[in-house]
Amino acid sequence: MVPFVAARGALALPTSLGRRLAIGIGLGALFYLVLAVWAGWHDLRSALGVFRWPLVVPVLVLSLGNYLVRFQRWQLYLRRSGVPLATGLSLRIFFTGLVMSVTPGKLGEVLKAYLVKLHTGTPVSRTGPVVVAERLTDLLALVVLLFVGALVYRTGWLELVVSGAVALVLVVALASPHAASAVLHLLERIGPARPYVERVERAYANMRFLLRPSLLVQATLLGTLAWFCECLGFALVLHGLGVPEPVARATFIYALSTLVGALLLLPGGLGGTEGSMVAMLVADGSKPAIAVAATFLTRVATLWFAVLLGALVLLGNRRMMAGTAPNN
Repeated sequence: MVPFVAARGALALPTSLGRRLAIGIGLGALFYLVLAVWAGWHDLRSALGVFRWPLVVPVLVLSLGNYLVRFQRWQLYLRRSGVPLATGLSLRIFFTGLVMSVTPGKLGEVLKAYLVKLHTGTPVSRTGPVVVAERLTDLLALVVLLFVGALVYRTGWLELVVSGAVALVLVVALASPHAASAVLHLLERIGPARPYVERVERAYANMRFLLRPSLLVQATLLGTLAWFCECLGFALVLHGLGVPEPVARATFIYALSTLVGALLLLPGGLGGTEGSMVAMLVADGSKPAIAVAATFLTRVATLWFAVLLGALVLLGNRRMMAGTAPNN
């Protein structure tokens, strides 16, 4: 596992994860600059000027609801995995993981698995698969929301079929003993990877346990509720800008744009999510400046709000990062 960097007695982020976070923030700033230039500075400023700013409060509350519901899923996975972690510490670890939301596929959240190991001694091969299972059930939850949006709005069936097929392939690949056997056999033939085969095998055993149908359904339902909170937040942002998108259509746009960003494995979905969201809003008749303003506000209230919360928890819990926080 990557080492932590000590700075005057205070522990910082793991070095490689810290670099990825910096890259994600830099890419975000660059992409938002490009979008702002494309929309036009004056038009974008005018669009933001008409936004009903009091709506920011319920939008942020809905985003917080997303994180809290996902925390319940994290707790569900830890209980089923038999990980002895008290609720208070578990909550702090979960929110610390949010700071890594701008890493590719959010897999920088493996930081959570490291912190669990630091406090309980539970090997990462046992908790790392939980992070992968979280991302997989996020994907399934977004497909469910995409289906609901397509069903109500009666459009987007092609996008639904493609997304559903990708999700199905991932579930089958991760749950298939034959696929796992092929990967392990390949690793055994690669000299440098040979020492890690046993760890991968243990991690896969835990992954299969987490993909049992009953647990998969529970986790996906929690994920669906969590992401629907942010779909509602997006709908509120559109309402605040005077965009007459029904909730079902807003749900479809938000779910599909988030899926695009996730499947491209871009840091925090940057570029893929924003580009898809702007493109669909413009296709629905919104002016470019309004579409970009809606995208900016939504991403600040969802992605960057998560990063900020994670950073605040990280800075306020240095003892936890050092493994000295009380387990409560």
